Amino acid sequence: MKITGLETFCLDYRMPYPLTYARGEYRSREAVLVKVHTDDPDIFGWGEAAMWGGPWATTATVLEKQIQPLIVGQDPRRLEYLWEKVYQETYYHGRKGILLSCLSGVDIALWDILGKIAGQPVWRLLGGFARPLRAYASSGYYRRGYSTNDLANDVAAARAAGYLGYKMKVGNIATAVHARVLDETPLRVSLGEDFARVRAAREALGGDLDLMCDATTSLDARTAMTYADEFERIGVRWFEEPTQPENIAGCADLARRTRVPIAGFETETSKFNFAALIDAGAIQMVQPDLIQVGGITEARKIAAYAQMRHLGFSSKNYSTAVSLAACLNLLYALPNGDYFECDMDPSPWREQILKAPLFDLDAGMAQPFDRPGLGLEIDEAVLATWRVTP
Repeated sequence: MKITGLETFCLDYRMPYPLTYARGEYRSREAVLVKVHTDDPDIFGWGEAAMWGGPWATTATVLEKQIQPLIVGQDPRRLEYLWEKVYQETYYHGRKGILLSCLSGVDIALWDILGKIAGQPVWRLLGGFARPLRAYASSGYYRRGYSTNDLANDVAAARAAGYLGYKMKVGNIATAVHARVLDETPLRVSLGEDFARVRAAREALGGDLDLMCDATTSLDARTAMTYADEFERIGVRWFEEPTQPENIAGCADLARRTRVPIAGFETETSKFNFAALIDAGAIQMVQPDLIQVGGITEARKIAAYAQMRHLGFSSKNYSTAVSLAACLNLLYALPNGDYFECDMDPSPWREQILKAPLFDLDAGMAQPFDRPGLGLEIDEAVLATWRVTP
């Protein structure tokens, strides 16, 4: 079997309302899907490449002009070889950023192909630990006309829907590390106002479920410590991306001084950078983004290293059904897989583009499935509704 080419699907969806966090405000959701074809017309794979905020054209060009020539004619079952081939042949201007995000999309698609060839779900090929995953709702942005009571009501609704936890945004304060550059970010709050939001969410969720807080790499270590002190009193399950990932020493110092586990970093890439964070003691919940970190092939190595250090592993899941499926399959396979993120914000790409539901949620637990590959059945006619030309 040989790879014959790939397609890119650039998607755009304008949300009914803007979402604000410490790094800015966005009104649209964007994504780039990758479809890898083989010389068997019935065997193809879906992947997704992160392109957060960048133009579609740059991601599509890297995929079509740089990576595609490196993989066409190759056996799609040689996943480790193809990952290294692309990584090493683009080494001098790759290693991180857009190149690794694009490689993520291709890698995920190749795992989808391998599962279809084997007639097995990817999670089983990855080791098949097969434990149902705890699911938490993820939202809690800053919004215009959205009060603390509104946030509490949404948290209560997530509890009523059966989710076992809730994650919200924090850190949109005037002293955010990037505030002097991103000075037009709206809805800045004081520390006291931010803490009031977290306390309201904690009360609405109840003491028996988990509350997580995400600062999206927005704080210096000292300010993050102020947050962590309050989070200990409130009862927060983990503090996500409190600092920038480059600030390993600051994040490690924070982790040593708080009992709240530090989660991260979805904005970091490669096993080497995650090993540095883990070795420094900077993170206790290891949490990459599969469509940015290097795909399933790279993420499973990070997960294995996390297990060696007795750390939990989760994954960012905040895009389309393709990244959702990749996250599920990897987490199902892991003995240290912990929590599955369920994006609650407006998007048609979690369910509407699928011909059948991807997973069942039973008492807050996402149950493993037996469909081959990633388990996706994408309706391309429906997908075309949001497809744009880069």
